[in-house]
Amino acid sequence: MNRRDALSSLGLAVGATAAGTGAAADAPPAAAAPATAAAPASARPAKTAHAKACVALVTGSNSGIGLGFVKVLLARGARRVYATARRPETLAAVVALDPQRVVALPLDITNEAQRREAAGQAQDVTWLINNAGIPGSDDMKERRFLSAASLEDAHKVMDTNFWSQAEMVRAFTPVILANQGGAIVQILSVGALYSVAPYGTYSASKFAARAMIAAVRAELDHEPILAAGVFTGGVNTRLTPAGYTSGISPEQHANDVLDALARGETDIYAGAGSRAAYERLRADPQAFERININRWFGPKAPG
Repeated sequence: MNRRDALSSLGLAVGATAAGTGAAADAPPAAAAPATAAAPASARPAKTAHAKACVALVTGSNSGIGLGFVKVLLARGARRVYATARRPETLAAVVALDPQRVVALPLDITNEAQRREAAGQAQDVTWLINNAGIPGSDDMKERRFLSAASLEDAHKVMDTNFWSQAEMVRAFTPVILANQGGAIVQILSVGALYSVAPYGTYSASKFAARAMIAAVRAELDHEPILAAGVFTGGVNTRLTPAGYTSGISPEQHANDVLDALARGETDIYAGAGSRAAYERLRADPQAFERININRWFGPKAPG
């Protein structure tokens, strides 16, 4: 399910020229401190996650961003990598990278039986990299809320990019805890920070996934699992739109994410322009939105 790799480049192009990408830090509303408050967050040791000796399961790992993670995890000393894809025949080349450490698993993340089977087989997992996803219909009108003939495609996108992601987290969190902890990495995109107009339903699904991983992080605050969301910007893959050359490689993207996990970061900006786009969004959200609207729909007529 890696067709959505193309959107990382498209979305980043919007962000780089229009505004930015960014995950605002989770900030609870102001409230009086409880009488028996725990140590302040700044005093707590940060969770970190290091790839060496981890056992990772990477969804959508037969190409693009997912394949980049497999390669970098192996290079950094992962003990085992479970490579998954809807079509297991596409994983032969991935296993060939290191037949002793790469295990192929057929997995359509929208299939409940396959999710259960994968969790049952991969009982030694310490890292879950939730990467698989879809951008939605090839028809631009069907990727929008008002021009679509129906919301059938929107439901499919939400099921894949949000509900199935949450189910994967639910399936593997007990496994990771049983193995003394590790990491859950939710691959989002700049489309989780602002609505990329030609992919409105995709952005909605990524906003939901962003909220999901933040909620999971809160639930796991006292557990040895680092839960992080990755706001992916420009990454060059075989599905990158023609003419876009500013992205980084999938391997560099994976390296940037793994470096951030080792530092204990939970909001990770990886890919060309991702951090810069976030800063522009944070500086002036309304101006950011207006530039993006103008980019896709043209300037508003005066009067």
